[in-house]
Amino acid sequence: MKKILFYLLFFFTGVATYAQNTPVFNGKQLINVTTISAWDVAQRPPGWYRIATLAGASSRANATFELRDNSQHCTLRFEAGISFNQAMGSSLTVTSHSYYNVPAFLKVRFVTSTVYSDSYLEVYVKPLNNNNNPFYAYVINPLSYSDWQLINWTPGEIPSGYTAVEFDVDKLFSVGNMPNTNILAVNRNGYVGIGTDTPKEKLSVNGKIRAQELKIEAANWPDYVFEKDYSLPSLEQTEKHIQEKGHLPGIPSAAEVKADGIEVGEMNAKLLKKIEELTLYLIELKKENNQLNKRLTQVEQKK
Repeated sequence: MKKILFYLLFFFTGVATYAQNTPVFNGKQLINVTTISAWDVAQRPPGWYRIATLAGASSRANATFELRDNSQHCTLRFEAGISFNQAMGSSLTVTSHSYYNVPAFLKVRFVTSTVYSDSYLEVYVKPLNNNNNPFYAYVINPLSYSDWQLINWTPGEIPSGYTAVEFDVDKLFSVGNMPNTNILAVNRNGYVGIGTDTPKEKLSVNGKIRAQELKIEAANWPDYVFEKDYSLPSLEQTEKHIQEKGHLPGIPSAAEVKADGIEVGEMNAKLLKKIEELTLYLIELKKENNQLNKRLTQVEQKK
């Protein structure tokens, strides 16, 4: 066992390792590799390539893959697990993806059918400047009942009766399974997506969020409404805006919210501004009401 751990550690340090030098356990080689010594772009243009298969008789596998492109210095490492072609029981996790100029490996997909059918693992390759440069595929097999078997980068296809589920692997990190593809993704710009692999902010969530507390930092808090030089819109102006626009001044319309959503901190500030303006209106109305009551009292006293 110590010898096995030593060889695994030797591989992870990045030292070149080849199949004939790796240990065997229970008749299985722990690390396998397929190599294309000179990638011919004319013969292998951009597209899907099958890199591994899983025999339907066993239908269970979980292993770490590493793909390397010598020209763009691109390395993709991911883990692929599948059990009897069941969607919820499958998983694909991108653990690292690096390259010098542009990525050569853009997507990975499972090609599956019924429970005991063979499964296939394919990668979308964009060779670009890789003509006559080597490509490598490694698989680190765990001590499982069955394993993915590497094949020599054959053209990908979806046979009759099969379906394919694609995963975007041009990420720093990503987790997904067959029904949900990229469930959690960290993009190269540092944006994190939960339920989406195209986050538009530092954190994008496609779904509901539950939390005990949420603290939002907000600037330009609208206490300026209470300053003496603040120009309070008249109720007539507000009424005219509502009649023309169909929403309060300074508040986004329903169409804008549907298209762009709202920023919670900014919206809270806008709503507070309206509350403060309403408070000023009420104060003015209270003053006018007191004056009217005072005049009414004076009129009644003169009777």
